[in-house]
Amino acid sequence: MKLLLVDDDRMVAESLEIIFSSEPDIQVVAGLESGEDAVEYVRSHAIDMVLMDIRMGGMDGIEATRIIHREFPKVKIIMLTTFHDYDSIHRSLHAGASGYILKSDETHKQLMTIRSVHAGLPVISEEALKSYSEPVFTELLSKRENEILSLVANGLSNKEIASRLYLSEGTVRNTISIILDTLQVRDRTQLAIRYWQWKEKGK
Repeated sequence: MKLLLVDDDRMVAESLEIIFSSEPDIQVVAGLESGEDAVEYVRSHAIDMVLMDIRMGGMDGIEATRIIHREFPKVKIIMLTTFHDYDSIHRSLHAGASGYILKSDETHKQLMTIRSVHAGLPVISEEALKSYSEPVFTELLSKRENEILSLVANGLSNKEIASRLYLSEGTVRNTISIILDTLQVRDRTQLAIRYWQWKEKGK
């Protein structure tokens, strides 16, 4: 496969090029340092995949991913970054990335992801996935209230929440009343909406 590396840290890019070029099924066609350069390169060369950093000067990796995916949907894009917060992962996938791995991931895991994505299987690094699935926490609520809010937003009943957290249903019911009052919403549906709005924004 023809692989384009995009990372504004020259040392990182050169190290990755050495590692990946030693694989018989991977041809590193170029190493670029900006989103703008990546877009222009893909427009003028036939490649299979882009390994894209997120935070770079000028056009960042997410915007470059959005443009490349729109213009060349068959080109696979994997984000390779040190950032694994919910917002970065969510925006990358929404922009069209087919994979998300961390620079701290072991080389064999990075290579496995590259090959899996090339084969048409979207892959998120295990460590990145942990961040992507982490529940949202707000400082407006206590730890226990946040836990119950998360379970309410995921559709669990009072009985199921009580069983999950080893609480009485009465305690769960009273805590939900406190949450409703604190967040100034009317019912469980609005609680769930508020929770997923926060999740969407990466709060």
